[in-house]
Amino acid sequence: MKHLKTLWALVAIVTLGIAAQAQYYYLPSTTNGNPGGLNTDSEYPVGGGLSTTWTSISSPNASTPQWSSINALPFAFNFNGSAVTHFKVSTSGVLTFDTAAATPPPYAKAALPNANIPDKSVCVWGLAGPGANDIIVKKTFGTAPNRQHWVFFASYDVSSPGTCWTYWSIVMEETSNKIYVVDQRNSCTSASFSIGIQVNSTTAYSVAGSPNVSPLATTDATPADNHYYEFIPGSQPANNLVGNAVTTADFLILGNAPYTVSADYLNGGANAITSTNVNYSINGGTPVTGSLTGLNIASGTSSGLSHPTAWNPSTVGTYDITFWTSNPNGAADDVPNNDTVTKQVVVVSQIAVRAPLIEVFTSSTCGPCAPANATFTALMGQQTTGDYNFIKYQMSWPGSGDPYYTQEAGTKRTFYGVNAVPNAQIDGGWNGHAGQITQSILNDYKSVPSFVDISGFYYVDSQTVNMEFDIDPLVSTNKNLTLNVAIFERSTDNNVKSNGETIFHHVFKKFVPDQNGTTLNGMTEGQTIHQTMSYTFNGSYTLPANATAPVNHAIAHTVEEFSDLSVMVWIQDNSTKEIYQSFELTQSAVGLDEGFMPKVGLYPNPANSWITMDFRGVKESQADYRIINALGQPVTAGSFDLSDSRTPGVDVASFAPGLYFVVWNTESYRGSESFQVAH
Repeated sequence: MKHLKTLWALVAIVTLGIAAQAQYYYLPSTTNGNPGGLNTDSEYPVGGGLSTTWTSISSPNASTPQWSSINALPFAFNFNGSAVTHFKVSTSGVLTFDTAAATPPPYAKAALPNANIPDKSVCVWGLAGPGANDIIVKKTFGTAPNRQHWVFFASYDVSSPGTCWTYWSIVMEETSNKIYVVDQRNSCTSASFSIGIQVNSTTAYSVAGSPNVSPLATTDATPADNHYYEFIPGSQPANNLVGNAVTTADFLILGNAPYTVSADYLNGGANAITSTNVNYSINGGTPVTGSLTGLNIASGTSSGLSHPTAWNPSTVGTYDITFWTSNPNGAADDVPNNDTVTKQVVVVSQIAVRAPLIEVFTSSTCGPCAPANATFTALMGQQTTGDYNFIKYQMSWPGSGDPYYTQEAGTKRTFYGVNAVPNAQIDGGWNGHAGQITQSILNDYKSVPSFVDISGFYYVDSQTVNMEFDIDPLVSTNKNLTLNVAIFERSTDNNVKSNGETIFHHVFKKFVPDQNGTTLNGMTEGQTIHQTMSYTFNGSYTLPANATAPVNHAIAHTVEEFSDLSVMVWIQDNSTKEIYQSFELTQSAVGLDEGFMPKVGLYPNPANSWITMDFRGVKESQADYRIINALGQPVTAGSFDLSDSRTPGVDVASFAPGLYFVVWNTESYRGSESFQVAH
């Protein structure tokens, strides 16, 4: 999941002496990504991973502000209604079409309009280019007549505090004559900018909050977390609801029907929205129309709109929802072609308990990692075993890096765009400081339904790890998913370096078969995917001096104790990075035999007053259990003496109707099963 972004108010700051009709207005982006999706390049320093198809137009190490070379636009473009053909850019974050301007704006930003800014300028004022990597580059994307020309501040600094990096672009769009300011990548925690367009010394259009607009993008090197401001020439329409997304959940449990159909909308008009009609159709069927009144959606802000008529499907399946608005404020929408949003949802009969996966990036050479890991370890110690899973990748910096860094761990760092430690990724969505994860954040991810179960075992034979597990899809999907299997060591202590840590937990050792994982070409409900894997660690133990010469798995390994190894399995959508389910395999002392994974039956299902649990496939004499509801909230817990009965039961007469899960474990096994209560 990505952070929800606060939408700036739609503001045009215009000084005295201009015409009443605004020459520009702006809209903030409400979904992550680049405008139009044309630029899909990763965001890295010049010479440090950025595509070589970009052209440099400035020099680095600009301790004082400098102008770039003068550059020709690759297509016809109008600024404020007049044609412009060339531009230059200052290392302080100002692009101007006034190529005769002499003095570049200073590094210290201010509100617009400002005498230091030339006429006909676009500003991300507050950037600074004193470093060796601080370079401005350009590139054109797309095909005529819909091209975009990007001017990219790659790996830039800021005027204050000057100890972090940030990536921004100014984009000019062919035909529409729109200008975008794109917030792309950022490690700065206290930076702020003056963002807007300055027409002349008395006229400017600024993003609300300028000159102290904070960046919203994270450290992700892909466009996935990018945010932008769209400056549109002309007058702002009076009434314009802009559809962002259908917000009805992706997966819905049939037993919870009927469902509220909802969507998120931006008020792109000048008037506040006080009423509107809302409409939806299912699979292109008859529209369902309703009215919403008493609204107060200010210009430039977003709001959720819920249809007053619920949707009540009768069967499981895949459904296409189309949602649109009409007659905002009792009048025709001035821009009707952006009113409609669509989404495909799946109605299912059951769900699985989600076990979120936390991937931590850390290093024994990282000072802040020590307290972050201590805080994280304490938080994990408060969780019930199996509710959450985590694995830690030791990194190659700061300094010479952790001795247990591996190249495979480095590919994960690149995959998530991690450029600073300590860092954590939760289910491929939450991206932040590993020491700042809270119970509330964990609960949010735990409450997201999962639609796949994983169960299985592993055992270690000398230096070989054998694995056997089942993937049980509860829905059908044609998505290309990736199965990741990682061997880790529960604790290590030989990789001590400079940060004061003496023991390290859940240290990643090896992906099986490698960092690319195994492709799952779709999954079919009810069709178990059985996997058998093994990996043999080669050679003898070695302790690299540091991360500059990581272990070569072909001839050596860094496993301190083979008896301390474990295996993490997770299923991930690489295109969105979302992790659908994770599971730490259960260690077996006797090997992997045919039918080694017992199933616990539940009957009757649905249950009315009593649910019986069938443990006849389990050989141990005791089983612990807990029952949780569909929100992940505990309902009851206890233990069974299986020597008395292998089919014990629980009284559910007082349970509210709905979906529940039994999470059970014995000395050798653990699993979860679902059941319905219907009175």
